[in-house]
Amino acid sequence: MRHKSLLLFAGAMLTVPFFAHAQVAITEIMYDLPGGSDSGREWVEVYNAGVAPIDLTKLRLNENGTNHKITAVAGGNTLSPASYAVIADDPANFRVDWSQFSGQLFDSAFSLSNDGEMIGIRDASSTEIASVSYSSGWGAGGDGNSLNRSPNDAGAFIARKPSPGAAMADSAIAPKPKAQPAPVASKTKAATKSGAKLPVVETDTATEPADFLQIAATTESSSPYQWWLAAGALALATAAAIFVARKYAKDEWDIVEE
Repeated sequence: MRHKSLLLFAGAMLTVPFFAHAQVAITEIMYDLPGGSDSGREWVEVYNAGVAPIDLTKLRLNENGTNHKITAVAGGNTLSPASYAVIADDPANFRVDWSQFSGQLFDSAFSLSNDGEMIGIRDASSTEIASVSYSSGWGAGGDGNSLNRSPNDAGAFIARKPSPGAAMADSAIAPKPKAQPAPVASKTKAATKSGAKLPVVETDTATEPADFLQIAATTESSSPYQWWLAAGALALATAAAIFVARKYAKDEWDIVEE
């Protein structure tokens, strides 16, 4: 009986680390940062949902089929129950991007795809503890947001404001408004006058009315057709004047012989 109790106790002790590790969850993923390259700026947030502390340095971050070692940077090796920690690709760059962060920070070497991939947490024997297959279609693609584990669905992730080392933010960063196309200036055609076909004068609506009239007047005065009309009228008037003058002179100077 004593030996049986010892065996049960030993079995229970062996299963404690497994159940403790099984409570680690991936809760936030920053895979595509705005403003330049993502290299050395990506990070993953994990959460201890269990009742026992977890030594994260004994676990591995699996990315692209490779297990990456996890090293403590700030706050110690052990993640307490109901606590968050951030695993960064480059802790120095992370601190530049998130200068207000004061939580537990760990280092690991990885590079997250902007199109999506599977990342996970594994134990020393490479047993999978937690994993997420994220996709760019979920959002957070370079717009300033991160992917956050939904509180209503443990398998779903939604785009929200980044909150490294803390609970999910209530809202997402609004997308930038799309640039409006520049207004196209409408074109106006100068009207024809007196049946004459004037050259088309196209002006922007921003042209002052006085300028428009001046352009039309200049164009009209340069019409060859109207110039010949004016010249013909002048010639006719001159001929009429000469005829009247001659007739008047003849009537006045003619002498009638009796």
